[in-house]
Amino acid sequence: MPAGSEVLKKYPFLRGAEELVEGLSLTNLSDFPRVLELAEKKIRYMLGLSGERDYPMDKRDAVAAFSASLAMASATGSRRLIRSYASALSRELEKELSTDAPDIYEEVAASLGVKAQLDGKEFKMSLLDYLSLKGIDNEPDLLLPQLKVEHGVVYFQVNVFRKLVSTVFRRTLVEKMESQMRELSAAAIDPKVKDAIASISAEFSKRRGEEVDISSLSPIESLFPPCVKFWISQMNKGINIPHQARFLVATFLLSIDMSVDDVLKYFSHTPDYDEHIARYQIEDLAGQRGSGKKYSVPRCETLRTSGVCTCRQGLCQHMTHPLLYYKISIQKRLNGDPNAGRDCAGSFS
Repeated sequence: MPAGSEVLKKYPFLRGAEELVEGLSLTNLSDFPRVLELAEKKIRYMLGLSGERDYPMDKRDAVAAFSASLAMASATGSRRLIRSYASALSRELEKELSTDAPDIYEEVAASLGVKAQLDGKEFKMSLLDYLSLKGIDNEPDLLLPQLKVEHGVVYFQVNVFRKLVSTVFRRTLVEKMESQMRELSAAAIDPKVKDAIASISAEFSKRRGEEVDISSLSPIESLFPPCVKFWISQMNKGINIPHQARFLVATFLLSIDMSVDDVLKYFSHTPDYDEHIARYQIEDLAGQRGSGKKYSVPRCETLRTSGVCTCRQGLCQHMTHPLLYYKISIQKRLNGDPNAGRDCAGSFS
């Protein structure tokens, strides 16, 4: 049997939820205009195409809109859109779980095939079940060396288990939508639904495709991602910032084609600044020493895991990479948006 209304409104993928929307498809979705509207708004909001969010009033609408949104995302035929949507939904899941008591986590995890039990203030699962999980090897906090393992049992702190569940959720969604994408027949999609899908696809492609060649522009510090601006502001105040934050700032500045000398200026205000050491380290990151490897800017998920992310509002809540934020902010500024780059502005004043 499906879970209660409030639970299903938050977690519309729980076991049994599909019983509520049996028979719903892209063929007949226009017969349910409220569901189509909810699904389209959900996709647009989660992809950062719109700031408007509409919340279902009952569990049937919530489950139907969630299911329809996955099918619509699949029908775009864009793996990039699918993965972006899955990532946004997984972040939303992690946020929702953080507002609930840990005992709900078991039900959510079980719906995703994750076998775990709450044991006091930790979650536990067998080592064999842990090793069978897919898609977690890119998450440092979820790797076995970072976890407590005793007598064939793996233990997770509550916040780490939330990350595990959301990571598995993302992988599950990608697999589901990519499978739907291969099976969908364009001829079977209702014309009204097809128009909505085409509009979403075009806007997403435009948003991602209209990326400026940032190497051809002078750096625009006011449009830097909030995390980069925050850590720069801390250095300007003479504060020693964490290693991960220094790595972020240095790799970001190098990636927008700033010279080593210009990057050094940002670090010169820190109390432990040593120009010789700092130059060596930045030249190494730039690929000018050693193996010649140029280091990449960390992805947003890595920054969240390491505690370097400083903003989860506005455009940031939809971002996967600091450089993407910068590119989109430049495009918004060029389009005349006065609020470009102002997310979490108060945190670095």
